[in-house]
Amino acid sequence: MNDKYDIEITGEAVGGKSQQEAIAALARYAGISEERAQQMFAGAPTVVKRDIPEDLAERYERKLADLGIGARRAVANVHEEALALEPVEAGADAPDAAAAEHSSASGSPAADTPAAQAGQVPPTGGSSGGETERKRHIGFVFSGNGYEYFKIWIVNILLTIVTLGLYAPWAKVRNAQYFYGNTSLDNASFAFTADPKKMLIGRLIALGLLVAFMAIYNVSPVAGLFLSLGLIFVFPWVLNRTFAFYARNSTYRNIRFRFVGRYTDALINFLGWPILAALSFGLLSPFMIFKQKQYVIDNHRYGNKSFAFRAKVGDFYGLVFIAIGIGLAGLIAGSLVGVVLALIYTPLGILSGVAALAGYAVGILYFVTNMQNIIFNNTSLADNDFKARYQMKSYGLLMVTNFLMTIVTLGLFIPWAKVRVAHYAAEHTALNVTQDLDKFAAISQPDESAFGEEFGDVFDMEVGI
Repeated sequence: MNDKYDIEITGEAVGGKSQQEAIAALARYAGISEERAQQMFAGAPTVVKRDIPEDLAERYERKLADLGIGARRAVANVHEEALALEPVEAGADAPDAAAAEHSSASGSPAADTPAAQAGQVPPTGGSSGGETERKRHIGFVFSGNGYEYFKIWIVNILLTIVTLGLYAPWAKVRNAQYFYGNTSLDNASFAFTADPKKMLIGRLIALGLLVAFMAIYNVSPVAGLFLSLGLIFVFPWVLNRTFAFYARNSTYRNIRFRFVGRYTDALINFLGWPILAALSFGLLSPFMIFKQKQYVIDNHRYGNKSFAFRAKVGDFYGLVFIAIGIGLAGLIAGSLVGVVLALIYTPLGILSGVAALAGYAVGILYFVTNMQNIIFNNTSLADNDFKARYQMKSYGLLMVTNFLMTIVTLGLFIPWAKVRVAHYAAEHTALNVTQDLDKFAAISQPDESAFGEEFGDVFDMEVGI
């Protein structure tokens, strides 16, 4: 009895996806062009994975189904039928969110992707003919769904209201655990391990300090003013404690993340540079953004490996100036449209404001999408590089539909909106790896206090990661 299987795509779209969406998903997942993916659909059934155990075959079937790609198992054949995919050009950028999942049971990590099975990628660790070793391109996967998260979200809201906010730490942990647990990389999920009881203690201490601050302010406004100014210098500490708390309680393959930033550096980057940016009438704002991103990324660790940020200041100046240019172009275009329409029919002149807002929206959309691309495409973990390909059209459509549906449903669509954003982020983010991710070594770390994070929450200084 043969216990090995091949995975075939059937050429059909499933899960409510259109065939074009399924073709695009296959292209991203396997790291091939959409034209080649379309050929594979047209010539289905096409083998995309060979000679694998039944449990792994089931995972591939589920994964492909999640992407909207019809797939089925077949008893492994011994003949040499191949997909004959065109080889990836050396040095070419990999497509967004591409790459198939990796099984630790495979003898060669690079040979464990559909692209490698088709002859696209040489096995890791051995290259013939002087070819350089290529990195595996592993896409992130988010498997959550809106209705599932809605049940968590609505219960969190109700219990937080009933308990007058005391349930908030549990709500925060449940939310984080849902999104972490449904995000995976290379067949392994992330985990959030914070203890809500400790977070509650930190919240109660922070609430006590807030009550004391309000009492002092009522008794002596001058003393309250000085305390308010003092809180400005507390912010960098809260920032570092928040980063450290979330990193310490985030794990992947049972290895913890860490944050090692220093107070003085946080003070300079998140207090000093914003002040200088304001004094320069915004001219130093791109430099400020660059320094803040650099500080956060360079001070994060995974086990005993460090993250590194390779972006240049010029990347941020170019990003900001182009975004401003798009916004100004929208304003000018909107004004011209308004003048023309007003000449035709005076009430139509109001549309100039709509056109101007649309121009600003496009500028903001350009800034947000390209900011994500700059950050990820210039971030590495040891020798492994992150990749992102956010697109203005698709991301803009996602944001607009999320906004409209949230308005129409009076906020009840928020869980679905968050899940849709998580799906988009996972599908458009990947990691180019040079080694087995299991080989990262964990190092001993002390527990981080939750007090700093909760203190920032109460004083409206919570930092989102």
